[in-house]
Amino acid sequence: MKLVNVNYPVYRRSHVDHLLNDFFNTNGNTDRLEKKELRYSPLTNVFESDEKIVLELLVPGFEKEQINLSVENNVLTVKSELPEKEAANQEENKAPKFSKVEFELKNFEKKFRLSDKLDQEKIQAEFKNGILTVTLAKKEEAIPVARKIEIA
Repeated sequence: MKLVNVNYPVYRRSHVDHLLNDFFNTNGNTDRLEKKELRYSPLTNVFESDEKIVLELLVPGFEKEQINLSVENNVLTVKSELPEKEAANQEENKAPKFSKVEFELKNFEKKFRLSDKLDQEKIQAEFKNGILTVTLAKKEEAIPVARKIEIA
């Protein structure tokens, strides 16, 4: 059984391909951020056993309440919603001046297409130490049954 990540195409293009496509693009839309090609996406581990599929998403810095999971049309969506930085914008004079920034929290949305062999009513999620673990149980008919066959 395959779990397909719908955020990425099957064929991944290199950075040079993107640059050349942006350079020779004739429709005028060369902003890769606008086309959402450079958006943040959490790293994900996928494990499969006979009974279930487990997704582990690395989301450090987020709280449990800031992450939403939903299923619609056989697509599992994991989405974050950070609070607006209105207070920071109002106190621009008091905001710290960074000399180097290597990471920042960004909203993300990651989608996974679910197989019909997964029981969508038995999806469980747990958040611990910056790792979101989503357990997708397989339907009973999808679990392989081992049986001995007698030879006549």
